[in-house]
Amino acid sequence: MAESATVARGVGSVDPGPTGTVVASSDGPAGALVIADRVGEKIAARAALDIDGVVEYQGSIGSLLGGSTPGRALVGGDYPNAKVAMSESAPRVSVNIALSWPCAVAEVCQQVRAHVAGELARLAGIRPSRVDVAVSQIVPRAQAARRNKGFIEIAGPDGEPGEES
Repeated sequence: MAESATVARGVGSVDPGPTGTVVASSDGPAGALVIADRVGEKIAARAALDIDGVVEYQGSIGSLLGGSTPGRALVGGDYPNAKVAMSESAPRVSVNIALSWPCAVAEVCQQVRAHVAGELARLAGIRPSRVDVAVSQIVPRAQAARRNKGFIEIAGPDGEPGEES
């Protein structure tokens, strides 16, 4: 079973320091909030997708169930994905991402690192000690555009799909 973090109820403020300590307020009853690891992992993966250049990518061989079900790729993996140990007061976060090419890889990774740390602090009240970002897949921009389910490519004025003038 996944480890979880416990945060005191009636929190007055969260110290933005590197330890992410919780300060209890005295105006309400005490209690506990347990945040599962998978919640932190989903927050981190979703935050990575907020950054331009990061794309969803699924392994190409399919799944154990015979379809292209996310999370069940036989070869490769589903990106972005993350590992977070929410039981720690300042967890270490590992995020694996896929990028559309061309892009400024180092700049995108810095943006992912900062945004993931900020979203974990904002949504879960826990500031990570570090965020490691690994680029696990580079996807040509044309291939990444085809993978956007539910979106239609509309030709620009010059006739090229998705190009702006």
